[in-house]
Amino acid sequence: MPVSPRDSESTTCRDPGCFNLVKQSPRGRRRYYCSDPCGTRYRRSAPSADTDNDAFAEASLAELNRLTGQFDLSGDSPEEDLALIVECEKVWKDLKTAVVLQSRDSRMRMPEIAKLLHTSPTTLARSLDSAPDRRKRRLSTEPGVRVPEQSRPQRHPAPGPPRARRPQGGTGDMDGAAPGSGPAATLASALSHLHRRSGSTYRTLGLEVGVDPSYISRAVSGERIPSWPVTRRLALALAADPEEILPLWRSARGYDTAPGGAAGLQAALRGLRTAAASPDTDMLVERTRLTQEQITEAFTGRVLPDWDTTSAIVAALNGQPELLRPLWISARAAVLAHGTGSTCTISAGAFG
Repeated sequence: MPVSPRDSESTTCRDPGCFNLVKQSPRGRRRYYCSDPCGTRYRRSAPSADTDNDAFAEASLAELNRLTGQFDLSGDSPEEDLALIVECEKVWKDLKTAVVLQSRDSRMRMPEIAKLLHTSPTTLARSLDSAPDRRKRRLSTEPGVRVPEQSRPQRHPAPGPPRARRPQGGTGDMDGAAPGSGPAATLASALSHLHRRSGSTYRTLGLEVGVDPSYISRAVSGERIPSWPVTRRLALALAADPEEILPLWRSARGYDTAPGGAAGLQAALRGLRTAAASPDTDMLVERTRLTQEQITEAFTGRVLPDWDTTSAIVAALNGQPELLRPLWISARAAVLAHGTGSTCTISAGAFG
């Protein structure tokens, strides 16, 4: 196809330091350099996307690491793992594209890249059509998500609680959906109180816990029961003791309350207190008709309270005494076995 007379005029070679004239041919593509060596120097000196492609690859890998670190794989929350797989596949596509672009930057030929990827050059070229947009979108991701400042969290910051026998009528274990009342509502109430006390936004908590902010919102509102690894990280982000939240989480999931001795019972009571918006001792005295000493000992003391005292405090905290009864029995058995501590007189019927 002939070019216009203007295109056939001579131009200066674009190679830095070369001032030779480049004669334009009346046919073919427009030339920007006088010789192949000048063309090579021109391409090397011209602005390139090498740096952007390196950042593209690093950002994609960092995001993939962040997502894989959220997998539970305990079987408690399969829907969360499935959703993560979908997100990982999207990020994996970005990472693959970034590495292909890096390969091209290093002067690898498309047929060679395609052969290594076990695909055809045509298919590979077609997959790169959207590469600029995906690179721009990945690099415009908010700081802290693309390349986290902190080190990558461990896959399991702490081992989840051992799976216990699920009682009849237990809810929440299969799909993670929280019912509107009962133990799941108690867990949500505790998380909601901790959230209000912390003053943190869902966005901030999402970044710290490693999940989407909308998921934090659903957990705090009681729409979802998170897996234990997520619940534990959320408790830490809210400056709470995970051991106090664990009994609430187990009850919400429909598990038997795990044995934990007197310390485990006290942690459960403190968790219920958090869920009840942390009422002070005077208010609990009024609700239970117990003494301040009895209440203080129940939460932090060395003396294991009797069942009547324990159930009165649980009821005052809007909890369900029957759910903590196995934990109290376990704590009582531990005290008797070790011959330490003391309790008030109890009846044989307290053991069921």
